[in-house]
Amino acid sequence: MAPGSQLESPPQTVQLDGDAYRVEQITASTWSAQAPRHLPDGPQKKTNLVRAIEKASNCKVTDSSYGAEGVALNAQVDCGSRLKN
Repeated sequence: MAPGSQLESPPQTVQLDGDAYRVEQITASTWSAQAPRHLPDGPQKKTNLVRAIEKASNCKVTDSSYGAEGVALNAQVDCGSRLKN
């Protein structure tokens, strides 16, 4: 295995409020999350996607946007500032 190739992790499931979110690490600082299909679009859904990424990565989300077709939320994380406000 090449050096650095272990940064990405296989997709994982994060439970929030009884719902399962699929979270995947893309690069060392980029993560992606998908919400269950039954959840309606809106601010709460995006908040929960960010929470799922922060829970899986143990880092703070600093920027996020919806990917192609709005299916997944892609986010940049900062692990050095996770304890800051």
